[in-house]
Amino acid sequence: MPQALVGRLAAPADLAGLAAALQAGARNGATFHVRGSGQWWTDAAPACEILTTSALDAVSDFNPADLVVTAGAGAPLATIAARLAARGAFLALDPPGPPSRTLGGVLAAGGPGPLAAHFGSVRDQVLGLVVVAGNGTLIRLGGRVVKNVAGFDLAKLVIGGHGGFGVIAEAHLRLRALPQADRTWAWRGSAEWAARAGAAALGSGALPAALEVVSPELAARLGWGDGWVLAARALGSEAGVAEELETVARAAGREPAATPDGDAAWLEWRRAVGDWPAVLRIGSEPASWVEAVRLAQRHLGTLLGVSVTVPRGTVRVGAAALEPDSARRLRGDAATRGWPVTLERADEPTRVAVGVWGALPPATERITRALKAVFDPPGCLAVPLLS
Repeated sequence: MPQALVGRLAAPADLAGLAAALQAGARNGATFHVRGSGQWWTDAAPACEILTTSALDAVSDFNPADLVVTAGAGAPLATIAARLAARGAFLALDPPGPPSRTLGGVLAAGGPGPLAAHFGSVRDQVLGLVVVAGNGTLIRLGGRVVKNVAGFDLAKLVIGGHGGFGVIAEAHLRLRALPQADRTWAWRGSAEWAARAGAAALGSGALPAALEVVSPELAARLGWGDGWVLAARALGSEAGVAEELETVARAAGREPAATPDGDAAWLEWRRAVGDWPAVLRIGSEPASWVEAVRLAQRHLGTLLGVSVTVPRGTVRVGAAALEPDSARRLRGDAATRGWPVTLERADEPTRVAVGVWGALPPATERITRALKAVFDPPGCLAVPLLS
């Protein structure tokens, strides 16, 4: 079997090895913790075997004219970005954490970054997946072209499933042409001002690549100054970028207080948010993110930082640690407003106590458990999706 074994760690070198490892685990009653580079979920349950996709790192079938690339789950985002940039393309994935995070880990976690404001969620960047089920069965979902959508709804299920619905082995990704210009402007004020300015920007027709509000703690880490900060990132032609940023500035009603350096500023955002030991993601409405922030502060206490993707109403909060009862109360309070709360990152005991999604409505929970049984019949993929 083409794989290397290092103690309790299995590192399959190809699809056959990955399938064989899962088949063997199913026969032996093993429980697997699947990881890429191990930089996001850094720990596993003591009884788990570690199954890493880090050796599945090929970047292949890249046709710049089609703006589609195929990459293995173990390929680091930085490697993919470099390969694409050399041919005039980029992948609109900027999740929190270092660029050395692997593609499979990012897709399994499903957490988008600020570019989701314009380019959509992690799911929107994926045309198809190759997934290996818990019993070693190879499953192909979607395809390599935009028109090929067969099975795509199931691909959406796997993305963000944290490995609970199968191991992502390979992905076909939608690309964009590399922009001529990449600039960011930032404005400072209160949270309430940032909410009004962000809403005014959206109302004016502005559609920047990113429109993000960060809390004072995160702004200080990024070197963006004091107070709450509204930051707009524009990609495109020189003229288009200038027009987009001027539109946001008019909506903000003031001159920018800082002009961070394009991509470098947002790489630092990824590193800073990636340093938060515990991360929750609240799905509020664009007009309600201030209330969602206040809700998190009320239930969780002191936060390490907050980052809000304004056009989507996504509120990401960071904490040094999560007390399970506090997280449950936050979820319950948010549920009355129709806001899902996803546990994006935490240590293993907290994941078990709280669950990635927590308690779901009964009908949704039945469907989730049924799908889990289909994709992982032996129950060997250890992911606490529900609490």
